[in-house]
Amino acid sequence: MARLSWPVLGGVLFCDILAFILAVAAMSKRSKAAPTYAEPGYLTCGYTKDTSTGLAATAFVFLLFAQVFVTIVTGCSCCGKTNSKQGCGRICAILLLVSSWITFTIAEIFLLTGAVVNNIRTEGQIDVGVTTQDEAHCAQTKKAIFAVGAVFTFFAMVFNIAYYVVQVSSENKDQQWNSYRADEGYSAHEGGGIGMTGFERL
Repeated sequence: MARLSWPVLGGVLFCDILAFILAVAAMSKRSKAAPTYAEPGYLTCGYTKDTSTGLAATAFVFLLFAQVFVTIVTGCSCCGKTNSKQGCGRICAILLLVSSWITFTIAEIFLLTGAVVNNIRTEGQIDVGVTTQDEAHCAQTKKAIFAVGAVFTFFAMVFNIAYYVVQVSSENKDQQWNSYRADEGYSAHEGGGIGMTGFERL
């Protein structure tokens, strides 16, 4: 890979942005408890339609695809490519790659946790028995779970795109440097051959 591929960049950006939108939607659509009294002194917790579970799971998949795809396309700058010239660009690319994987992992954990917990909390109606506090016994998925997942999804998108651009730029500089050294070596060799020919004629 030597040049920035706009189809690759566009595809990865599309998947990351879609994952972020789905994560935000999962946060806003999470199931909420609707406590009702079936009998005097007895509280039944009914829940709204489970939508955020599917949204969070879909965001999980799109974010995973974008992260793995960029890593495969770039060949993972942390492994291989031992002939590459070490410099500021290479160091920045590695730091961005590590940061993208850290934020990606955190985002995936919270998205998966939110999807699982929200699904459990929406399994029909739950009879909590005798109680006097409606909201105290009607458990709901915390908004913070999806919020953290959405925030880290955004950070993973930024680091992922930045890593791809910096990595490609670094490889371009490496190729230009190697090409320059190859041309320089050829010229020196060619010059040595001419000098040797003149010496023999003398």
